[in-house]
Amino acid sequence: MNTPRIAVLAAVCVAMLFAAACGGGSSKPAASPTPKVLGPLDALGDWVRANRNVDFVGECASAKPGVDVGKVCGTQIGSRGTRRAYSLGPTFSDGTGVALLEQKAEGWTVLSVKNRDLSSPAVPGIDWPLQVGDQVVVIGLGDPDCLRVREQPTQQGKQLGCEYDGTKAIVQEGPVEAETFTWWRIAGDGFNGWAAGTWLRLPEAIAQALATPVPATVTP
Repeated sequence: MNTPRIAVLAAVCVAMLFAAACGGGSSKPAASPTPKVLGPLDALGDWVRANRNVDFVGECASAKPGVDVGKVCGTQIGSRGTRRAYSLGPTFSDGTGVALLEQKAEGWTVLSVKNRDLSSPAVPGIDWPLQVGDQVVVIGLGDPDCLRVREQPTQQGKQLGCEYDGTKAIVQEGPVEAETFTWWRIAGDGFNGWAAGTWLRLPEAIAQALATPVPATVTP
């Protein structure tokens, strides 16, 4: 028996086992980069760059005169649970739209962006998404106009009533998208039918709008 040769082989095996146990001689897998969790302004900026093809500067208050002219910015105007609302528009100008965002496990995401019709008075309160069971208030029509309540969710539906600003109701059914409107079946004191959601607001949304004045326009 070749004892010296066996001893050498045994020593080599021990060395290899020791190296494997200690991680020697093997490349360590590279750590995966931690995915970035989007904040509300990050998500809003991504949406603006993808859908408006302009640069986004973040909060309107941080826009720099002479540098950020012609870009888009946002100002938070309300919050509800895991959702936030931002006024969105060109820097140094009034907001031209309202963006609704929601916080999820992977970060913030944009739910919707609606343009404002600057040629007509804005309906007070943030247009938070409604759901069955919500209490709502008719708002934004102005005297002597009223919100028509119909038998079906269409402007051709039989009119069952006409409710004035301040009328309270409970959402019974919906939404139904038809004729550029989102329709909800609402019930209140003496009425039950379909109405356009454009003039329906959650009570807290109206209170929040009255408590949060629109930021003044800043001219560079």
